[in-house]
Amino acid sequence: MMRRALSFLLLASALRAAPAAVLLTAPEAELQPLLDRLAEAHTEKVAAWQFWTGTLDGKPVVLTRTEGDPLNAVAATTLAIRRYAPRLVVTFGAARAHDPALHPGDVVVSRSFVAFDGMVTPPRAVGAGSLPLTWQKLPHAPMTPGELEKYQTDFPADAPALAVAQKLTPARGRLVTGVLGSANQVNREADRIAYLHTQWGTSCEDGESAHVAGCALQLGTPVFGLRVIDGTDGEAAALVVQLLGGLK
Repeated sequence: MMRRALSFLLLASALRAAPAAVLLTAPEAELQPLLDRLAEAHTEKVAAWQFWTGTLDGKPVVLTRTEGDPLNAVAATTLAIRRYAPRLVVTFGAARAHDPALHPGDVVVSRSFVAFDGMVTPPRAVGAGSLPLTWQKLPHAPMTPGELEKYQTDFPADAPALAVAQKLTPARGRLVTGVLGSANQVNREADRIAYLHTQWGTSCEDGESAHVAGCALQLGTPVFGLRVIDGTDGEAAALVVQLLGGLK
């Protein structure tokens, strides 16, 4: 009994020291397929966030939810990195297409991320109306060493993880390398979507991936993302398992 307890403590210590990855997705339905496969599972709660530690196919991981909101996503990412010091952060789930060449079931693996929520409007007088397709993009300004702002329109994805991801086998559709875009928005106007695609170079949109990426990079942790266009529950999770299997 004592030997078993010691083994569990050693495993828990190893997970906290350097899990292979922190895996974040928005809703519980997209996380559940990974929870069902999680071995040596242990649950921890920090403030409002719940974290599941354990192993997936022998690799130590940490799972958590973002609920598809940038604020929640940044908080969850920060807590996970500070608490578990992962070697990689992976954001995954479903997304809506911005690139008109994408179709349901296609998978976008991240070359980079953009948070397209920043905008600058030109001056217009009272009564002159609003022309949102003329607005200009406002990049984020992450802090750098020395507390200097450096404007960035995009955040790079981890190159080794991308090399592995480009060999994934989707359940349906094509595998495409692209730009994961995110904002606290749900865009359904065709002209607005075309504008965002042109202005920011986005392949698709979700609620949190670029914010996770920016946060992870600020804290010195590599980050990668994958999104299934109009994905069903479990599709992205299955690809994450494939990805973990290919990581060294």
